Order: sequence, then C-alpha cells, then structure tokens
Amino acid sequence: MRIPRCLAPSALVGVLALAGCSGGTQTDDNTPVTAPATVGTTTTTATASTAPTDAPTPTSDPAMPALHGKTYEQAQAEFTRRGISAARLTAAAQHKDVALPRDHDSWYVCETSPRPGAPLTGTTTVTVRLAKDFSDCTTSFNGYLYKKNDPASAP
Repeated sequence: MRIPRCLAPSALVGVLALAGCSGGTQTDDNTPVTAPATVGTTTTTATASTAPTDAPTPTSDPAMPALHGKTYEQAQAEFTRRGISAARLTAAAQHKDVALPRDHDSWYVCETSPRPGAPLTGTTTVTVRLAKDFSDCTTSFNGYLYKKNDPASAP
C-alpha cells in the first residue's frame, strides 16, 4: 500500500505527535500523576531581594482643590492644609471693571484655573478669580460687573 505524496507530511506529523504523548505514567482518576524521571538535571531558583532601596518613590501630583465659594484666605489655608504652597496662588478680579484691592483676603473665589480635580504639577500656577460679594460671581455683562461699563451695551 502506497501513501500519496500529499498525505505523507500529515502522516509524519501525526506519528510524531503520538510519539511525543508517550512517556508519562497512566493512572486512573484517584491516583496522582507522576512525571517521568529525569537524570542529571539541576535547577536554580532565583530569590527576590527584600532589601530597601535608596531610590525615592514617585509621588503623584496633588489635585486642584475645589475653592469655589471660599474666601481667598480660606483658599490659602486649604492649600497649606494639603501641603501645597500658597505662593502658587495668583489672585485676579472676576470682572474687568473691578480693581482688586491689596487686601482681598475676604473676597470670594468665583473661578479657578486649573479646574478642581486637575493635577497640579510642580510648575503649575493657580489663578483664582475673586469678587467682593459671592453673589457677584454669577453676574456678568460681557465680563463687566456693571452693565453701564460694558461697551457692547451702550445705547
């Protein structure tokens, strides 16, 4: 009996696969399987080092706190409480027609840049927009507190 040439490679692969399956110990379901014995092999196991390293662990950047509705003084205290330098805060007036006085600690935070929750990298400067009254945070006429000062609303 002759095997056609196109089936010869498939037959060879099948025979080699069956030959590779032999060599183990046949057992029933209740006895453990044992591996075939090997002669003259050595194994080396690696152990993990548990010694502390001197490399600093990276710390994540702090997140921008929510400051809306707090006074500028409270915003500075919040930064200090979180371990962030209050010197990173830059104050600006919320409206174009309002000058920010030198003593603006009692003014209210209307907006922050960056937004709350954003990461504060080491070089990030935080700008807080302040208004004297908290109710003025939502009042704006094209960026002006008073409509009469808005050039676009001139009669």
